[in-house]
Amino acid sequence: MTLKAKRVAATIAVIAFGVVAYDAHYIIDETQQGVLTHFGRISPPVKQPGLHLKWPWPISKVYKVDRRIHVLTDLTQELITEDQKSVLINGYLQWRVQDPILFVEAIRTAQSATERLRNLYTSSSGIVISNEARDAFISLGLEHEDLTKASREIVGLIAPIASENYGIEVTGGGIVEYTLPLENRPSVIQRMISERARIAARYRSEGEEMAIRVEARAINEHEKLMADAHAEATAILGDAEAEAMQLLGKAYRQDPEFYKFIRALDSYDLIIDKNTTLMLPADNELFKYLDSRQVPR
Repeated sequence: MTLKAKRVAATIAVIAFGVVAYDAHYIIDETQQGVLTHFGRISPPVKQPGLHLKWPWPISKVYKVDRRIHVLTDLTQELITEDQKSVLINGYLQWRVQDPILFVEAIRTAQSATERLRNLYTSSSGIVISNEARDAFISLGLEHEDLTKASREIVGLIAPIASENYGIEVTGGGIVEYTLPLENRPSVIQRMISERARIAARYRSEGEEMAIRVEARAINEHEKLMADAHAEATAILGDAEAEAMQLLGKAYRQDPEFYKFIRALDSYDLIIDKNTTLMLPADNELFKYLDSRQVPR
């Protein structure tokens, strides 16, 4: 072998050794976990972040699994509800790898995981939506549609399958939009307008009825208060008149003549003023005390 050939062989050997040495080392990032395989068979345990050694390819291969939470969005599809009406839904899923060994064994890559989860969401949402009428989600009244229950049911169907079959933990998900196909929207919107007009009319009718009841109750209360006040005033007036009669009787008993005199003066005060002219017989009772000789002493 010539010197030149030896140099070429040595160079090739160095390069090959370098490639093998490089391929025998691998680094797991802090956001990852590693699963090592030998001849395609998984070799536990799960490799944690750091520097590790392995046999060169094709003997060993390492799969690096991202352990962070992923968000799968834009899960849009058209479904048929229980009452055979078309609806459009748009949902999302949050997931992360819970069992790296099962994950690599079942699907290996994040892209495959996304496809499997998308299929699971499509089938699960179809089951949930097909068991409900459209109006259960798109309310024709004044209430807002609540998709929380349906979202929980969808995640409840997906989570156990993803965990048992793929080593994936579904941490959240649901429906972010529930709407109508374009061709169905005008008729439903018109129904919503009519329904809200009917509800508004009902509220106005109930308000008017309540106003009548309040007004009748106020009138009844007013009449009751007036009756109670009149009864109380009558009782007070009766007591006052009784007391006055007692005082008059007592005064009459003490001095009848003086009592008659005072009563006559009261009569004069009531019927006579500066503009009054009386033309009466001289023996009229009104003149009795106008004569000074008749004034009681």
